[in-house]
Amino acid sequence: MKKDKLSATASEASMDSIQLVASLLMCFPEMGKVTLDSDEDGVWLDFTLQKIPEEERLAEADRLITDSLRLYHEIEGICDARLAFFYEKRALHIFRDIDSLSKTEIDMLVALVKDCFGDFLLTDAVRNVDEDVLYSQSEMIDHRIRFLREYHIRENMVGIREEGRVMVY
Repeated sequence: MKKDKLSATASEASMDSIQLVASLLMCFPEMGKVTLDSDEDGVWLDFTLQKIPEEERLAEADRLITDSLRLYHEIEGICDARLAFFYEKRALHIFRDIDSLSKTEIDMLVALVKDCFGDFLLTDAVRNVDEDVLYSQSEMIDHRIRFLREYHIRENMVGIREEGRVMVY
């Protein structure tokens, strides 16, 4: 009996992982790629830029993102959050651990990235998506994060956009 429960839980965790990656890409067209990292038990949110920003702009974005997240974590009472971000050519990569992540923080991160790089940011909308579908996907993000927090990310997954569609591998 335990074996069935464990396999059902593993199956549910796998399905929630797929759904989380797809939901993030559907709800946030600013993200070009989302990666679930089972080794680090976290998520990488990748934003593609049309061109490489100047060093001064990158330094300002570093300060804004770091200071904003520190303040948010302090207000929310979040301790030991793991955050990393770096720029690579024309991409901004942001890592957050699943244990302290929330949809509210993702909303804030996307808003910060748009504030810092709105004119450089490549966005891609998913085709033919009903507003009700987007709303329900958005509402489920926190649920899926909480589920993965409890059952952990069991396998690495990558979601990307390709010609207006979301694909998860």
